[in-house]
Amino acid sequence: MSIGDRIRGVKSAIKDFLIGATVYDMIQDLEEKRLCAEYMLMLAVVGDVLGYPISSYYRLRLLPHWVPRVQSWKHYLLKERDITEKLR
Repeated sequence: MSIGDRIRGVKSAIKDFLIGATVYDMIQDLEEKRLCAEYMLMLAVVGDVLGYPISSYYRLRLLPHWVPRVQSWKHYLLKERDITEKLR
């Protein structure tokens, strides 16, 4: 290992530490909000799977994009939740 490789490794470690210490929580919150918004859009498009009567031409156009995610989406919507999950 040369000195240049060690310096790059230390720089990378410091960068990862600073990102984790400053913006990691914000990134996690944004990711959670993105997932929630995607699931709500899926509810509007594929809601009839759970019994919500929705009919639309655009729903059929978007359906092939969401077929692989339907199982995880149904699991998310039908999961039993507790009030303490939202408290952090």
